[in-house]
Amino acid sequence: MKSFLTFLLALIVVPVFSQDYYDKARAKYHENDIDSARYFINKNLAKKPNAEDYFLSAMIHEAEGKDLRALADYEAVIQREPDNMEAYFQKGLIYYNSASTEQAIKDFTFVLENSWNSETKAVYYASDPTGAKGTFLTTLQSMIGRVYQYRGMAHKKMGNYDLALQDFTKAFEFDTLADCYINRSQVFDKMGDKRAAVNDLKEALKIDSTNYHAWYNLTILDETTQLPSYLLEDEEFLPMLNLVGANAYESGDFDTSVRYYSKAIEANAEDDFAYIGRGKALLRIEEFGAARQDFMKAMQLNPSRTETFYLIGNSLFHEKRFKDALGFYEQYLSIDSDYENVWFNAAMASLSLEESDKACRYLKKASDLGMTQADVLIEKHCDSQ
Repeated sequence: MKSFLTFLLALIVVPVFSQDYYDKARAKYHENDIDSARYFINKNLAKKPNAEDYFLSAMIHEAEGKDLRALADYEAVIQREPDNMEAYFQKGLIYYNSASTEQAIKDFTFVLENSWNSETKAVYYASDPTGAKGTFLTTLQSMIGRVYQYRGMAHKKMGNYDLALQDFTKAFEFDTLADCYINRSQVFDKMGDKRAAVNDLKEALKIDSTNYHAWYNLTILDETTQLPSYLLEDEEFLPMLNLVGANAYESGDFDTSVRYYSKAIEANAEDDFAYIGRGKALLRIEEFGAARQDFMKAMQLNPSRTETFYLIGNSLFHEKRFKDALGFYEQYLSIDSDYENVWFNAAMASLSLEESDKACRYLKKASDLGMTQADVLIEKHCDSQ
């Protein structure tokens, strides 16, 4: 009788302990206590694990950076529950991130073709391969639109832009998210449709005006883009300031260029590139002394930036300090003799100093390097000598 009661008690206690270990593992996982989560789930895996145990174990492996072990666990889930869409989906993400793109497409396709018959409502962590959302809680049924996006990204990685465009467009049937527009804009850009790409990014910003990725891509595709002032205070956006400063310069908006570069310098006072960029913009708005200070600061921070010599020369030339300018031009040319513009500028400074022989030598150098403008001045100032 005693042995029968012991056996009956074992039948009752083991499942209770098993569920208890699972609950503890799940709680520790959500607390990001991965070591403890692994300890408790291993208790279950050592007995008679079910699909739920393997699924949680796989997620813990992912958190540990052990994707191959996670794949094995997801396969164990599928062996026990062949219609477990979450396992296929998570497998697809791992394959996508590990460059096994063809297998990722197969797994995402399986999910899309079979999810309608799935009754699963499991809540789990999903990863956003765009990096915009990080990891987040979701259910498969709420993820169909995103699965189309992920498969579209896989097609894009494979160079299948038509298929990627179809998937990104299909995603709009399920949800209209800023990410949908951003992803599709990248495909339009790859297909050479810059106008459609820019339009999609603008639509993304209508939905989420603070979306870092949308602003990032828009500033690359559209050089006339001006950033809202609040974005300049966002630490995450600081690495972009040099790019948008350069874009503003190229589009002729020199005041805005100065503003962007100034923010970059405010964020990093050791950024020699930003000092040079701001200096160039200051030259264009005739702030010659301030520009020269920026060039000299860049030279101090990074002596290998030899372009600062002729840029300082330019600032002096505009102030009609031709002798000083010529000294900096000649110092640059002693390092790099292949830049025709500097030979030409040196010639202009020499002409202003009425040093015709030197000016003609410099014009001849510029002409030999392909500057046709120098030929006109040679004919005017040098042929009669």
